[in-house]
Amino acid sequence: MTRPGGEAAFLVPIVGFVALFALIPAAVLFLDAFATAGGPAGAAAILTAPENVRAVENSLVQGGVSALLAIALGYPAGVFLGRYEWPGRSALRSFLLVPFLLPSLIVVLGVIDLFGAAGILSSAIPGLSVLGSGLPAIVVANLLFNVPIVVLFTATGCASSSAALEETVATLGGAPGRAYRDVWGPPTWVGALAGGLLTFLFSALSFAPPLLLCGPGCYTVEAQVWFLDTLGLQPTAAEVLSAAIVALFLAPTAAYLAVLGRLRSNGGPRSGGPRRRLAATPIAIGLAAETAAVFAAIVALLASVLYRTLAPVGGGGVGAAWTELFSARTSARLGLSAIGAVGNTLFFAGVAAGIAIVLGIASGFAVARRPRRAGALGLLLFVPLLLSPVVLAFALAEFWRPLLGGESTVWVLVIVSQAILALPFALQSLEIPLAGLGPEEREVARTLGATSWGAFLDADLPRVRDGVLTAGLFAFALGLGEFTATYFLVTPTFATLPVLLYTLTNSRLLPVADAAAGLLLLLSLAVFAALVLGGRRVEL
Repeated sequence: MTRPGGEAAFLVPIVGFVALFALIPAAVLFLDAFATAGGPAGAAAILTAPENVRAVENSLVQGGVSALLAIALGYPAGVFLGRYEWPGRSALRSFLLVPFLLPSLIVVLGVIDLFGAAGILSSAIPGLSVLGSGLPAIVVANLLFNVPIVVLFTATGCASSSAALEETVATLGGAPGRAYRDVWGPPTWVGALAGGLLTFLFSALSFAPPLLLCGPGCYTVEAQVWFLDTLGLQPTAAEVLSAAIVALFLAPTAAYLAVLGRLRSNGGPRSGGPRRRLAATPIAIGLAAETAAVFAAIVALLASVLYRTLAPVGGGGVGAAWTELFSARTSARLGLSAIGAVGNTLFFAGVAAGIAIVLGIASGFAVARRPRRAGALGLLLFVPLLLSPVVLAFALAEFWRPLLGGESTVWVLVIVSQAILALPFALQSLEIPLAGLGPEEREVARTLGATSWGAFLDADLPRVRDGVLTAGLFAFALGLGEFTATYFLVTPTFATLPVLLYTLTNSRLLPVADAAAGLLLLLSLAVFAALVLGGRRVEL
């Protein structure tokens, strides 16, 4: 610690963690894929198989359509959120994070409850049933999950524009259109593009929507890898397709990171802020109406899940589905009780959040001392997301499961996968408040004889307690709803509530599935309330 740059050693735990449980297993998986496939010729034969080509096409179509529609729907609301000051703006900004923190299965169940065969809206307007299955339903699910991301990124871009420069344009006689074109419009375009690229990546690699809303004809490459390994009994083909996922989505991922870097270089949400009070102009009214529509869609999704929890399809009365969920009959059918699934869910998410906090505090010290390390660390932590949850789980299962002792230790891999997937988001929740700290208290602690690490613990960390708690709650919320990697890894003994929900939905036990969805939604909303009502602001 007395040597210059000694604080870089605190990056070793997080770098080693990601290397041991993501990079090395993935590298071994990819090398084994080409070896067992028979070299480039064998790999090419696998990749050109009709079902695998169709999976790639599905990913590109679902991702592309979802991204374009998300930008079209999210951009106006993002401008309204970022440019105008109005009562409730801060609350709505926080509320828009709810879909991002929701388990993907909740969104899928919401689409079924709204537009399915006995959907709330499709029963009243039969024409809406087209949105309850197939590609339209998948796109609707992707939009409900990702439009808020575009809104928030666009609002961030708008808030980062220069108020002084806009005033200069107005002083020189520039029209409002000129100010939009030259001053505050371009940052919103950058934000919308960042949100659109992230929407493309999330949608092209979606897992639950194709499985539950369409079937094999709509499988993305992510779902196809799962099918090849678990049901198709073609592990080599799954390995080759896993490597293809990384190669296929490397360019859009690099583009997203580049656009995100440009958005951050504009100054972020603290450099500007809303500069116009809301007035009853046609443009403002139109933007407000579109924003209200986005808000209403999210509320309708949540309300439909909660409504079906109390009024299940087929009747039975209030509470009948909940009684069936916790019944011995359901436990016997699933091989695990609902209470056991909730216990597994809370345990896995809690331990994964603890790992994220410990690694985040250690690496936060190194980043606070040298802020330029944040970019390289963020890139490293984004690699597991590039691998995708299914590929990450596949690599962990192939590499670590035999070393740890087989199926009885998969719970360790579930915790590891949840921690790795939550790390980039949790670390950012800690990095943002650390970046805003002044050095005065730290320097006083050093003057009084504290080491650099001691000064960080005594002077810096207490000032970012909310950031530490936010990081932990954020990681816990993501682990609470994580389904893709967990479903790939777990056995019935270690099934979580999202896995239980999928099993019930896939078995067409919709009333009981709605009860499980309501329980999972209530848990997720409780964590979100702790994040927001506790005075801690989550940054995306």
